[in-house]
Amino acid sequence: MASTLRLLAAFACVLVHATALSAQSAFKAVGPNECLNCHDHENERTWYEKKEIPEVQRLFPDKGANAGHINSLKQLETPKSKEFAAAIGLADKYDLNGACVQCHATVFAGDANAGVSCESCHGPASGYLKPHQTKDAYEESVSRYGMTRLVGNVQGWTQQCTNCHVMNDDRLIKAGHPPGDDFDLGKRFQPVSIHFKKKYDAAQVGAIGRSEMAGIIRRRRPNAAPLTPEPAAQPDAARQAGTPEPPGSTPGAPQGGAPSVESRTPPDRPSRAGPARRVTRPDVRRSASSDPPPGSPTSIEPPVPPPADAASAAPAPATTPPASVTIVLPQSLASELKWVALGGLLLIVGVGAFLWGRSRR
Repeated sequence: MASTLRLLAAFACVLVHATALSAQSAFKAVGPNECLNCHDHENERTWYEKKEIPEVQRLFPDKGANAGHINSLKQLETPKSKEFAAAIGLADKYDLNGACVQCHATVFAGDANAGVSCESCHGPASGYLKPHQTKDAYEESVSRYGMTRLVGNVQGWTQQCTNCHVMNDDRLIKAGHPPGDDFDLGKRFQPVSIHFKKKYDAAQVGAIGRSEMAGIIRRRRPNAAPLTPEPAAQPDAARQAGTPEPPGSTPGAPQGGAPSVESRTPPDRPSRAGPARRVTRPDVRRSASSDPPPGSPTSIEPPVPPPADAASAAPAPATTPPASVTIVLPQSLASELKWVALGGLLLIVGVGAFLWGRSRR
């Protein structure tokens, strides 16, 4: 009887976990217009549509018309993109669960309908879209409604940037995809930071970015020499001091005009209807000296092993449990899990009652 009860307890744990996954699947991406069509986010809309592109082109003159996160989906329309997809085993570069879409697009309404946008960094907004508009609702939006904790979480958002801009798959690099080994986050984050609520030191951001990048390269090429990129370039004096733009200033318009917020499905490819599954990076523990705060995105940087001669000299630092990974399941599977959970609970009650009745005889 004891073994039977243990089996029932294990089954109950599985059902509870399945129910939790089903609850998480309720959070879906809604698209950038749903986020930006709000009076409180007028500054964010101005940055996304008008300010980021000219700032990118000012700091990086080699960037062309596809500069800026709003244009990232257009980069999948280049001729080489099909070769990159084929190199990693994708028959379709617009595969909603593939690595291309994961870093180049926002998936909502059953297709990759926009470039990198609000929800690419802040998490799918169907849960927090309305609650987070209430004053002082940020913590509740993070803990209950699926928003990713980014404000003040420098370790979290640097992971997000580096994990997409530095390639972790050597097959892509061999196919000619830019590896990102020269990615200088201390300089590259500046056009994005225009819409940040907090200001960050470029040298600090650059150092964290180099640590993240070194971890990705170690994973990609285990035998590669340690990476030592150039120090982060210092930002403009006004940006370094955190001076906001003067009130009433007119944001610069991007070259060629501002693109639409939602870059709809190009005419040369059909719409891919059906619910999308959110892809997450693998969950890997990091060293205690750089563990991200709770709620930050998951880093793919592997732990750095201690030197052999120092292993016995000092105790190993304690590690923090890995950050939680949000798994979004298709709606049909989520519905099935709910029924499985309900049926399982009823089964547990029935078997428990039967065993209790037998023990009373």
